[in-house]
Amino acid sequence: MMKRALLATTLVMGLAAFSGAAARADGVAPSVGTPPPVPECGGMHHGPGGHILRLDGVKLTAEQKKKIKAVFDSNRPEDPKAGMEQAHALQEQIRTVLTTPGPVDQAKLQGLEQQISALHTQYALHKLQVEAQIHDILTSQQLKQIAEQPEHPLDCRGKMPLQLRPAQSGKPE
Repeated sequence: MMKRALLATTLVMGLAAFSGAAARADGVAPSVGTPPPVPECGGMHHGPGGHILRLDGVKLTAEQKKKIKAVFDSNRPEDPKAGMEQAHALQEQIRTVLTTPGPVDQAKLQGLEQQISALHTQYALHKLQVEAQIHDILTSQQLKQIAEQPEHPLDCRGKMPLQLRPAQSGKPE
């Protein structure tokens, strides 16, 4: 059950991150329900749901910037809140099933989980399609530069982001 809740939370967070990032990409203020951007200290930071092709430090031509902006613009959802609202509605249905006295309707729970999984899969596939379009805009040299970047960007202090660090052994750094 905890796994399902985590999956649902990840979906909602990913949708929120995508809709906010798309809005910030072209300078439009994010919607009211969108979390504020992570403070930056020189480069972009990407948490779960971030871009695979991180363009941090990659020099883009004006034409490439224009094309990448067009990719983001054309792939921006008409209603960025729709996916989040749909996931929230499914979570509320799960909550209702789990808080109703009597035996739990396992078939209903499974159906709701499948709907949440389908939303998550749809979001992930769309995100990969956007990444593929960006890939096609970049040169071989730029792709090589991206490939040489560390898998996880460092934070402002040169450390791996807290959520990606190994568990502490009780010893201070």
